Amino acid sequence: MLRKTGLLALTLGVLAAPLHASEHYVLLMGDGYFPDYVYPVIGDTIRFVNQSDVTMSATASDESWDTGPMAPGEVVILDVVAGMVQTFGDSVNANNLAAGVIDYVNAAPLELERNYEPNHLDGN
Repeated sequence: MLRKTGLLALTLGVLAAPLHASEHYVLLMGDGYFPDYVYPVIGDTIRFVNQSDVTMSATASDESWDTGPMAPGEVVILDVVAGMVQTFGDSVNANNLAAGVIDYVNAAPLELERNYEPNHLDGN
């Protein structure tokens, strides 16, 4: 009986263990975001990195989440949660048309999922 109980506890522990969350990057580039679409899943994080020469932000279109003003070189990590507004823009610079989308509902298009593969120029 002890052996069965131990096996059951081990099985439940493995099933209850959280899956490894992924981190996605969005670079603030001054006049836009790169990439402007990210495809995380709930529980992942997005690391916003200001690579521009100006202060920028990433702010949800309804202002429900915000990185706040980010100075050049600054990094902010955002947790992806269910129900969060997916569209964002720069709330620091009123004239900036930069826009992005955090799409945690749809899977990434196939070509994005295969970006890590090397190009096969020799036909193999």
